[in-house]
Amino acid sequence: MRIGVIGLGNAARTLHLPALGGLDTDWIGGCDPDAGRRDECAQLFGIDTFRGLAEMIEAGRPDTVLVCTPPETHEAICTEALESGVDVICEKPFANSVEEARRILAVAERTGRRIALNHEFRNVPIYRVLAEAVGGDAGRLVTAQAWQTMYLPPWREAGWRADLLTGTLFEAGIHMLDYLIHLFGERPVAVTAVMSSSGAHAQESDAVAHVTLEFSNGRLAQLTQNRLCPGDLQYFEVRADCEKQSLRASFGGRARVTAGLFRSTRPHFRWEWGASGFAWVERGGTRRRLASNPKDPAMVGTRETLRLTLEAFAGGGEPPVNGEAGLQSLEVLAACYLSAREGRRVALDGEDTAAIESWRLA
Repeated sequence: MRIGVIGLGNAARTLHLPALGGLDTDWIGGCDPDAGRRDECAQLFGIDTFRGLAEMIEAGRPDTVLVCTPPETHEAICTEALESGVDVICEKPFANSVEEARRILAVAERTGRRIALNHEFRNVPIYRVLAEAVGGDAGRLVTAQAWQTMYLPPWREAGWRADLLTGTLFEAGIHMLDYLIHLFGERPVAVTAVMSSSGAHAQESDAVAHVTLEFSNGRLAQLTQNRLCPGDLQYFEVRADCEKQSLRASFGGRARVTAGLFRSTRPHFRWEWGASGFAWVERGGTRRRLASNPKDPAMVGTRETLRLTLEAFAGGGEPPVNGEAGLQSLEVLAACYLSAREGRRVALDGEDTAAIESWRLA
C-alpha cells in the first residue's frame, strides 16, 4: 500500500506516522502547508513531504490517505481525496455536522471509493479485550459507564481545540461515546444530557457533561466527562456490567496494593500494576486480570486500526470503523447537545430527526 498523510501536526507525529512505521507499506508521504512541520517529519520519519494534497497525489500516487487535520477541514479534504480516486481514513470526529458527514459519504458512494475512521480506542488492547468479553462468560451486557476526570478546561486548551469552548464532548468525549455504542453494538434510541461550566467560566461550555444513553430493551449507559477535576487523572475509565460478571478497564498508569477485607468479604492480598492501564473482570469480591496495555497504547491502537482498515480496503472487506459508524456517532453527539440545550430527552428517530440533521458544532 502507498499511504499519504494529510496534516503533519500532533496527531500525525505521535500516532499515525509511528503507527505506519510498523506496517508493511511501499511508500509514505505527507503534506502540510507549514514548512517547519514538513521538514521535521521528513527528518524524523524519512518520508517525502509536499505542500498540498494535489501535489502529493500527483507525485506519490497513494492508494489511501489519512486525514489528520482539524474537523472543520474534513469535508473539503475528504472530498478532494475521494474525487482523486483515493480511499480515505479520517481522524475523528468525522465532521463538524451531520450534514457534512452525509455529504462526504455521498461523494464516496459516487466515486466508488472507501472511507473509514480512526477510532483507535476500540483497538487499544484493554478495551478490545473488554469488548470481546461481553456476551461470553460475562453474559449479556446490561449497563455500562464511561468517564473521564482531569483538569483541562476547554478555555485552557491549545491550538484549534481552544476554539471549541462548547466542543469538549465533541472532540474528547467522542472516544467514550463511540466505545459505548461499540459495546452495545447499536445506536442508542434516545439520550438525555446536561452540560455546564459549573460557574468556573463566564461563558457557556461543556466542561462538565453528564449523558444518559438509552439502548434497546431498556438498557442504559452513562457517560461523564469532568474537565474541572483537580484530583486524580482518569483519562478513560470503563465499567460494563453484564448478567454474570462486571468488566473494568482503566487507562494510564496504575499501582495498588490491598490486603484484608477491602471491598470484599474474603481475606486477600492483591498487587495490581499496569504501567499504561489494564482490564479486569469482577465477580463478587474476586477479580481477575484480562489484559494490560503496552507502552504507547493509543499509537498501538492506531496501528491495529490502520492495519485492519488497509487490509479491508485491499481485500474488499469491512473496516473496523466505517463511515456510517462515524456518521452514527455524530448523530448521537447532536442529540446530546440538543438535549442539553433544550433540557429534555431527545429521541434519535422521530420528531427530533430534523433538528439532529441540522445540528452543527457551535
